[in-house]
Amino acid sequence: MPAPKPRNTPLNAPEYADRVNLIKKIKVGSVWRFAPVVPESNGRLKDKVRVNGAVEVHSEGAYYIEWRERGKRCRVSVSREDAVDQARRKAVELRAVRDGLIAAPEPEPESAPKTKIGDAIDAYLRYVRMQRKPRTHLTYRYTLDTLLRASYKKKYVEDATRDDVLDFMTHCYELGLGARTVYDKVVTVLQLFKKHGRAGLMEKGDWPNYVDTIRPVYEPEELLAMFKAATDDEATLLKFVLGSGFRDQEIRCVEWKDIDFRNHDVRVKAKPHWRFTPKNWEERVVPLPSGLIERLRKRKETRGATPNHLVFPNGRGKPDSEMDMVVKRVAERAKLNCKQCVTEHGNKCAEGPYCMNFFLHKFRHTFATNHLRDGVDIRTVQAWLGHRDIKSTMVYLKGIRSRDAAQKVNSGELAALVA
Repeated sequence: MPAPKPRNTPLNAPEYADRVNLIKKIKVGSVWRFAPVVPESNGRLKDKVRVNGAVEVHSEGAYYIEWRERGKRCRVSVSREDAVDQARRKAVELRAVRDGLIAAPEPEPESAPKTKIGDAIDAYLRYVRMQRKPRTHLTYRYTLDTLLRASYKKKYVEDATRDDVLDFMTHCYELGLGARTVYDKVVTVLQLFKKHGRAGLMEKGDWPNYVDTIRPVYEPEELLAMFKAATDDEATLLKFVLGSGFRDQEIRCVEWKDIDFRNHDVRVKAKPHWRFTPKNWEERVVPLPSGLIERLRKRKETRGATPNHLVFPNGRGKPDSEMDMVVKRVAERAKLNCKQCVTEHGNKCAEGPYCMNFFLHKFRHTFATNHLRDGVDIRTVQAWLGHRDIKSTMVYLKGIRSRDAAQKVNSGELAALVA
């Protein structure tokens, strides 16, 4: 069967089911467009095309064959050497389908529409705002809405590759973010990409390397000095945080009905009226020392509190957001400031209650480390802390100084040699 002759007609001319057009994508002025190919008399192609009725030579661009299938235009790129042969084969195939000699090929499934990166970020942040803590939403918003938008250069989120993640990391480093912070932000970005089908983008060696530090704890002499310098209300707050290991939000929202004075424990429960839900959505019970229970009982009686009242409210009876500053003010009065550190806002601990060595969450570190040191098994401590993953609790094992270990070190031969 002779090869079909390429048509030298504009692309808007009538097209038939068995007709195959040979075209070339060329540049006319500053615009790329398709034009019909004009072959030589011997059938060879020498980059001649018809533009607005005139034959021109265009060496740039690529050749294509074009046909219609099920009412849709189909177009495939071909080399100049194979263009005529490819057009012949496609024409034979289309005629065979038309005459019922062979079955028509199954249509390829339509790909799902892609999502613009901005729309993907907006939708994910709406989900986080409804499902996570406000603080988590703020962190995610900075990571995605500020950092990722600035570094991601592609239009669609489904086009994300490993290089895009590496570019994001580089952007974070250029802004002066530390490796541990970058690690956390990469996890957030990968969650977004995975939600849109782009999983497994990172290789093992791509992750930021950082030093997993030993969690800082308060020494006994520091705690005693702080309790001595604190008012009675401040001391009750600090001792509660130390005895319960509660997180900041958990302390703010604990109510008197959460404290079981008979069984000496305190519960972490959801408080919809305070917009509080336990981390990992898990309620838990933590035992409290008898001395702390008695201290809390006196506080409740003195205040005439009802079961629904907050244990540590602010002056308006609402959750107190300034508890971390209570720790810093007490540390300053106890003359514990290091007088060397400066906060990111330029506040010097030599001039006020700004020492970065004293903060609320450090009591939680102390709670976990001391219980493990005293022999409480790690699974129990995990439950008290409300950790979903045991690895989160295992980090406190690094800071344990075993009493047995100290005794063995001092009684060994090496101790005598270094004395």
